[in-house]
Amino acid sequence: MERDDMGMDVYGKNPTSDEGGYFRNNVWWWRPLADYLLQTYPDLTGECTYWHTNDGDGLSAESATALADALQRDLDNGNVAAYAAAYEDRIAALPLIECTLCAGTGLRTDAIGRQYGYDVPHDPITGRGGCNGCQGDGKVQSWEAHYPFSVENVVEFAAFARASGGFEIH
Repeated sequence: MERDDMGMDVYGKNPTSDEGGYFRNNVWWWRPLADYLLQTYPDLTGECTYWHTNDGDGLSAESATALADALQRDLDNGNVAAYAAAYEDRIAALPLIECTLCAGTGLRTDAIGRQYGYDVPHDPITGRGGCNGCQGDGKVQSWEAHYPFSVENVVEFAAFARASGGFEIH
């Protein structure tokens, strides 16, 4: 999975292995993972109030292990895979929204658009022209479509939580 510079660094408080020392997601991957945890396991995640900030909140060793157990159970019984499939279906069904760079016209007429030739219709032969935000279509994906969720990310987080000895989100 792709990761970039801005994100959540989650540190194990008392790791029992290298796997429990550190877990990282960029902001795009972390948000759906944290939302899944909060929605699916409210009784196990309640000890941590600030899942969407990096101010050091987290779970105790006992809570992290209980969460890892629940995640493993739901990985094994297919609930995580079912959630991931439903998540993908929901994202795919989101309607396209108007491009904010060109106000839905397909032509970017601001200073940058004029400077780089995005203010003329797209030419399929040269590939030039048309708004660079929507490729001249006037519509783009909803921002929500940029937040992926995957079974593999849950597997990695469950392994981390199990071996973390409790964790802090930074």
